[in-house]
Amino acid sequence: MEDSSFKKAAFLDVLLASSDLSHDDKVTFVLDSLLAGYETTSVLLSMLVYFVGHSPKCLEQLKREHESIRSSKGTEEFLTAEDYKKMEYTQRVINETLRCGNVVKFVHRRALKDVRYKGYVIPAGWKLLPVLSSVHLDPALYPNPQELDPGRWEGLNQTAGKKFAPFGGGLRLFPGSELGKVEAAFFLHHLVHCYR
Repeated sequence: MEDSSFKKAAFLDVLLASSDLSHDDKVTFVLDSLLAGYETTSVLLSMLVYFVGHSPKCLEQLKREHESIRSSKGTEEFLTAEDYKKMEYTQRVINETLRCGNVVKFVHRRALKDVRYKGYVIPAGWKLLPVLSSVHLDPALYPNPQELDPGRWEGLNQTAGKKFAPFGGGLRLFPGSELGKVEAAFFLHHLVHCYR
């Protein structure tokens, strides 16, 4: 039996009716929902197939890592968090794919205070649209930036920072970023283990 006091409403209607959010916050929320997080995991998986498919050396190293993990498990055993921690090369491949492919192209931000940058002033309240590939493909930060090189992540912190922010950063870091990486790692495990 339905509760007659409960009125069904579309998401957008509820958002627009909210008095707790400013107009700018509502616009940002809609743009972030439509653009920033749309199909990021499936795009990442597609990019992994593309980049790994074009790098026989990378594919062979992935196969070795995942054969080692698979050989330590029973036939019907599922992958675990401990297995994920052993996927060091896989995590480097995922980060390098995120860097090269730029799954999230840009993020929406608003300057909270005046910011000086390279002789310019960005006034408080101005909206910014940082394009992540301008950092991820910068040859000053990444030699041969167009080349897939998982080795560049060896021994480095593989989390978001000023030089690598595939899911944004700081307080606005996408909360599902690690889940997306786990899904990608488990996908790669089955891809390299089950297909030729």
